[in-house]
Amino acid sequence: MTAPLIFGVFPLGIAGGPDGIAAGPPDDFEAIGRMVRELQGEGRALLPRMYVLWSGADSTAAVHAQIATLTAGGIPWDLVLCYRDPAGDVAAWAAFVAQVVRRHGGRLSAVQVTGEPNLTWAGAAADGAFPGARDAMVEGVLAGAAAKRETGGSAAIGFAVVPDIDPAVSDFWTGVRKSGGPSFAAALDYAGIDVYPDVFGPRVSLDALPGTVERLLRDFREQALVTAGIPATVPIRICENGWPTGPGRPEEQQAVVLETIIRTVYRLRAELNVTHWQLFTLRDADSAKDDLFHRFGVLRSDYSPKPAFHTLRRLIAELG
Repeated sequence: MTAPLIFGVFPLGIAGGPDGIAAGPPDDFEAIGRMVRELQGEGRALLPRMYVLWSGADSTAAVHAQIATLTAGGIPWDLVLCYRDPAGDVAAWAAFVAQVVRRHGGRLSAVQVTGEPNLTWAGAAADGAFPGARDAMVEGVLAGAAAKRETGGSAAIGFAVVPDIDPAVSDFWTGVRKSGGPSFAAALDYAGIDVYPDVFGPRVSLDALPGTVERLLRDFREQALVTAGIPATVPIRICENGWPTGPGRPEEQQAVVLETIIRTVYRLRAELNVTHWQLFTLRDADSAKDDLFHRFGVLRSDYSPKPAFHTLRRLIAELG
């Protein structure tokens, strides 16, 4: 028998877009805890996801303090270390990653090194807009893995990218192989991908959605990772997936789309070694706004559930 999917969620009401941060009413942490418990039901605890932004050596102390506050609560975060340094100081970044793993590698569930370093057009919403992002991914993973070995930490070390338009001709992965070599592949506990079919790019019909999801995952496994020298034994995690509601995007359709994607991932999990599916995001930033970055939640910004919340709860009970 193959393993069930591990489900996770980013629990806050905020999203980053090309035009800046989408935010709304303040987060209600009591409501977050209540709705996360309801979503996970009686099964395995959901993997909680969180992001911190490192913007250069001068930010190191402040980001360490933020991480210390997060880990003090005893929550085993899947922590994303975002590389947002305009100066491109990859050496300082790698030292920072190693420090995080040394200090917190026994309490965190995972440390994701960079967020979408191959996405260059989204401005400050992705690491790829910053100089040296590819090297930051490679050197950060190597530094984090070395710190994990030194300290006996348990946090999974990996990265997450966006799908390549054409992995066969992308120079990102050939560059990863040249700079990281076998050591990079050996350092990885997982390879992550953020997928948003029918959100960014052309619209996708419901009938075509399973094939689109399968193509994205196969291209990642069979082309991108192969080009980088990353073997099939390294698990894939879907680190972000969601579908916003709003004009032309009914709440009822969100439930159907997410179920279609999750069931496709579940069907392919053994063949492609996919272990995780993580929701972006639990709550809308601001349900009163039409902008899609404000409407990714399966809860509205007042924490009332959309139909997708109940669908996701059923899928977690069945497949998790």
